[in-house]
Amino acid sequence: MSELSRRRVLAVAGLPVLAGLTGCVTRGWDGFDDATVTVATGNPGGVFVRYGRALTAVLTQELRGVRARVRTTNASLENLRLVSEGACDVGFSLGDAAALAIAPAGVGSSGARPAQELVALARMYDSFVHLVVRDESPYRHVADLAGARIGVGAAGSGTQVIASRVLDVHDVRTPGATLVETALETSADALRGGRLDAFFFVSGLPNQAIAALARSTPIRLLDLGGAVEPMVAARGPQYVRAPIPPSVYGLPEAVGTLSVKNYLVANPALAEPLAYALTRVVFERQNEIERLEPGVAQPTLGAAIFTAPLDLHAGAVRYYRERG
Repeated sequence: MSELSRRRVLAVAGLPVLAGLTGCVTRGWDGFDDATVTVATGNPGGVFVRYGRALTAVLTQELRGVRARVRTTNASLENLRLVSEGACDVGFSLGDAAALAIAPAGVGSSGARPAQELVALARMYDSFVHLVVRDESPYRHVADLAGARIGVGAAGSGTQVIASRVLDVHDVRTPGATLVETALETSADALRGGRLDAFFFVSGLPNQAIAALARSTPIRLLDLGGAVEPMVAARGPQYVRAPIPPSVYGLPEAVGTLSVKNYLVANPALAEPLAYALTRVVFERQNEIERLEPGVAQPTLGAAIFTAPLDLHAGAVRYYRERG
């Protein structure tokens, strides 16, 4: 672990000066010499992609000398790997996936691996777990899916982590159920066509792919509120009980589910002035992001520093100290 990775940011009023923290950038915070920033996003149709697309456009517009680009991925686990390996500079991740990535045992299909080196620039918006079925289906509770075909998210996605945990709580496993690795838009098409009985996706609100599905095919969301307490007891305080309002997808009533925090993560080697500028754009150019992607969820300064168990990058620390 680097020295930065071992230090903790405890509160806004008491943010410590970390190793590598520097003074003002002589060129001005928005000017750089020929820098490229690659942002790892997520599945088409999800909020990670929408926000990432707008963010990269605004970064290129606002930061002189910076070329920002999107890398579409299967989301959290893949993003964490790409950022820790240096293939991407920053990326989006669910908080529970980030916690797994930095744990010594790590996550991987081939067993334990070393903890990944990662820091955060900000806590972003919260995501909500969707478990979608056709309205005409007989499935009313998660336990009813014991013999169903269930889309559990793409390989390398945070959705797959949460789907597995929810199904474990309700004792829905193979060989009774058929668990299918599939990305968001493929899942929506398969449910519409009857090739899946249900699918999971974890997203900010609204999710465009699920909203489009609801306009063409009557759907329901299964209540997941009962999974929160056992998941917190088993996995830690990454999960919170929350409703999905009926207006989001034109449903007759609110549906209980669980929410999880999202982080904008970075490689610890990302240059401090660039990390500072990225963080500043995230909070000071929100009108531009909204113009490009209307209604996309955006972070608030009040929650931004709460990125446990990830430490904040020194450049983000400098920005939050300036904002007080």
